[in-house]
Amino acid sequence: MENKKYKRYGLVLYYLLKIISKTMKVEVIKSSLIKDGEGYVCGFWHNKLVGASLGLINISQNKAVLASPSKDGELISIPLEKMGFTVVRGSSGKDSIKSVLKLIKLIKDGYSIGTPLDGPKGPIYQVKSGMIYLAQKSGNAILPVGVAFSNKWTFEKAWDKFQMPKPFSKMVCILGDPIFIPENAEKEHYLDIVRDTLLELDKEAEMKLGKK
Repeated sequence: MENKKYKRYGLVLYYLLKIISKTMKVEVIKSSLIKDGEGYVCGFWHNKLVGASLGLINISQNKAVLASPSKDGELISIPLEKMGFTVVRGSSGKDSIKSVLKLIKLIKDGYSIGTPLDGPKGPIYQVKSGMIYLAQKSGNAILPVGVAFSNKWTFEKAWDKFQMPKPFSKMVCILGDPIFIPENAEKEHYLDIVRDTLLELDKEAEMKLGKK
């Protein structure tokens, strides 16, 4: 019953996003190093999930997202599926090996994979090692995604300060330079690199909107 309730909430969220997105102006800025048809591990912050999803719709016909088996995961999977994403359910717990293997197979088949790098429960702006591992094992680069809204709602009580664009706002989504992670590299070294890159892209997106 609980899952059915969150699925209904997810359906409401999808139609809300659909209405809002039709009123928005969306600018997507892509790095010249991004190759058409290449599969990427797309990383962004949990509070920018809506913006990143709207931005990533246009980069690949084949796209998938990792969603946790939690209530939040149930809530977001419905809108994402309706937006054309293949949803893989998994977590950092017992299901992680199975879900990572499925994601690697999808990447090998040309899919781009998206996931919040500080999800599903934070801490905010702290990159988890799971997607670094996925990039290493698949041999595909991490594609950092920065997002900013000209006008938004911020859910201050949420751990991630989740952001929802308001109607008639402008969104800037920046797809940065792909970050390749050698298979023999120390994952911890790249956690800070990816974190700093994401924060910088968010600042750049804010500047494109005329914000400081």
